[in-house]
Amino acid sequence: MMKKYPLVTIITPTYNRALFLEETIKSVLNQDYPNIEYIVLDGQSTDNTLEVVKKFIGKIIWDSHKNMGEVKAVNKGFSMANGEIIGIVNSDDPLLPGAISEIVNFMVANPKIIGVYTDWIKTDKDGKEIEKVILPDYNYEYMLRKHNCTPGPATFYRKIIVDKLKGRDDRFRYVSDFDFWLRAGLIGKFARIPKFLTTFRVHPEAATIKNKGFVMAMEHINLLNKIFSLPNLPPNIEKIKSEAYEKACEAARICRGDNIGTKILISLICLYYSPLSYIKIFIRYRLEKLRKLLK
Repeated sequence: MMKKYPLVTIITPTYNRALFLEETIKSVLNQDYPNIEYIVLDGQSTDNTLEVVKKFIGKIIWDSHKNMGEVKAVNKGFSMANGEIIGIVNSDDPLLPGAISEIVNFMVANPKIIGVYTDWIKTDKDGKEIEKVILPDYNYEYMLRKHNCTPGPATFYRKIIVDKLKGRDDRFRYVSDFDFWLRAGLIGKFARIPKFLTTFRVHPEAATIKNKGFVMAMEHINLLNKIFSLPNLPPNIEKIKSEAYEKACEAARICRGDNIGTKILISLICLYYSPLSYIKIFIRYRLEKLRKLLK
């Protein structure tokens, strides 16, 4: 049985996020939960990250390595983690007060749940609230069918699941977290805690904003190629394959960026994987053109 105060490991990978890192570290260290192991992994940042980290030596486990990307850094953190519960807290997304206590209490009370996520607050680069985001309750089939990565920032897992899945798949740069949740969801259930306990900061340097293009677009499609090639998928999952690919192709088109060559290539690839969605898009496009002509 899980102890009253199981060790919780928080992992924060960071690279050139000194502007936000101190606030995030403090948000973890100032939690009211008494048993936290905090690992901060720096990819040899070229800004003043080291100066920030030095303020907390003795309170955090800090390691610096050649920049190897977030996924490998997270996996390194997984290999270092001793906690029964593990959470990833991005270097620009502070936790809100009381978050870890709420999460642990829920997981102790619900031992069959393998991971939890919470509602969150979207903030601007200065940490000012933009909006409160209420997430849907966990539903694996919905998440896959709609290509909707339901768990939000700072999702927490039981270490046994992290070990069983051998961490994140480092072949993915942008959707490794979604891939992890989809694989984990075939083993057990996640749950939503309907409280605002985490934040998500929107700023120009965020990867989801900066790096749209072919690689990001294709990862959405390759993720489904991987999931639907797994053995012994439940029949209800196999039945939603067509709709899942349709939504993944929509995500790919959103992520392809503005380069005309990439747009054409991704469109052709999506036409192969989801021809029905392209027929719908073509009809909508023609109807819109006709509507404008008739004005």
